[in-house]
Amino acid sequence: MENIFFDYKIDLVSTNEENKLDFKAFEIHDLKSFFNGKIYVFFQYKNKRNFMILETGIVDYLLQFDDLILSIEKGIYKTFTISCDYYSNNFLYEYSNVNNNLTINEGNANLYTISCDYDDFKKAYLKFRKRTLRELGILYPTLIGNKAFNEFFL
Repeated sequence: MENIFFDYKIDLVSTNEENKLDFKAFEIHDLKSFFNGKIYVFFQYKNKRNFMILETGIVDYLLQFDDLILSIEKGIYKTFTISCDYYSNNFLYEYSNVNNNLTINEGNANLYTISCDYDDFKKAYLKFRKRTLRELGILYPTLIGNKAFNEFFL
């Protein structure tokens, strides 16, 4: 297993219902409310394993993880992600450029903290992003014709 691994699950019943829609006309913020599922992030370091489960819109969190990476690359070392309901999946991130460490704190009840190598996190996320976008295009064929989706992701 890699040090960090991302995966996701979308309910097939939801996929079937959402495929009745024509996604071509939706704006990017509208797309955040579709493709709901779970994102799993597994961390393994020094025989320790930890994980995060995010129940959220997949596109919503792809955009937020993109922003997380962009913020760190711009020198903004403290940032957050929060699901579109503004309560669940609230995470605080702090990057240390001294040791290349990314610390992730669960922000709702401070239930846990996970530390990992930022480069491993970024590499795993970018691999996940590429695979997920390709699969979303297969699961939701009209999404490929969406101008906003293509501008943000392709």
